[in-house]
Amino acid sequence: MKSVSLPFSLAMVAAALQLAGCDRQPAPPASEPEVQSSASPERVTADKAAGQRDQANHAAPSTAIGLCEPREEIIFSCRLENGKTASVCGTDKETGAVVAEYRYGHAGQKPELTWPDADSDRLSFASIPYSGGGEAQLQFRRGDHQYIVYSRVIRTNFKPGEPNDPAMQDGVIVQKGDKIIARHACADADVLPIDYQKAGRYAQSLADGIVELDF
Repeated sequence: MKSVSLPFSLAMVAAALQLAGCDRQPAPPASEPEVQSSASPERVTADKAAGQRDQANHAAPSTAIGLCEPREEIIFSCRLENGKTASVCGTDKETGAVVAEYRYGHAGQKPELTWPDADSDRLSFASIPYSGGGEAQLQFRRGDHQYIVYSRVIRTNFKPGEPNDPAMQDGVIVQKGDKIIARHACADADVLPIDYQKAGRYAQSLADGIVELDF
């Protein structure tokens, strides 16, 4: 049989394929479905909130933050509702002691109160877990007064299957005996809550040292 030559040029063939839609690129693959966490909603929410706070806490400062000097470890810091600042700073003393130091006063000025007074004294650190949260405290005694720096994450929603909507509370409480004589909550959004790891490194850990506070 005699072969028949095709009168179409390559350009004509390409044009025909284009009209037929054969030159379309394959559709992109459908995006993979999100993997659902096996953790409970309240656990995910609490972990996320704690992670955000912890991330801010671990930033290495190059300038003073609160009443902590540059390059000191920030264990806790916030501006209180009375306009003053409370900070707990991990610091190296000239004597070689490594301590957690509580400071209170106006930011940018010499602190009104600094504790400990002696390198042999140490702040105490205690913590306790709650359902969907927890609490940490740094404590010290000065005369017959007890100072308690606290950070709390409290679950506020107990409906099954819903996020726990954690409420965060931070501040300083002063007690004389069993009576609260001063209560100052943190009043700014940039609060750096108690860093558990740093507190455990610089302060004296107490297994059952949480003070029950009336909030």
